[in-house]
Amino acid sequence: MAKTVSNEKLLETLLVYGNAERAAKALNITRNAIYKRLQDETFRAQYTAAQTAVINAVALELTAAVSDAVGALHDVATDDVATDSARISASNALLTHCNRYVETASILRRLDALEQASKANENINER
Repeated sequence: MAKTVSNEKLLETLLVYGNAERAAKALNITRNAIYKRLQDETFRAQYTAAQTAVINAVALELTAAVSDAVGALHDVATDDVATDSARISASNALLTHCNRYVETASILRRLDALEQASKANENINER
């Protein structure tokens, strides 16, 4: 007789183990059983919502860590007692990461604009 795993337990295990193969081993079920459950729209929506919640929680934690890291770099870059090479290195790291942030933010804004324009075109074409 096949082992039955609740949706809640399967969701939790998928999130903890990260993929169907490892989750299947942990639950002592087949990968196919997991893939079959993922075909169910309701379960898939629950899984997507759970993944989104985890990603959002991690993003909040990383935001705090990034803020601390930027503060540490800033402290070194502006520390009169630090060596010239330490201040230059910290300044270079700040400028490099700032540049990447600005580039990424710009790309995301442009992507959002393209998506909105695409949706607007779809709405016009549906009429």
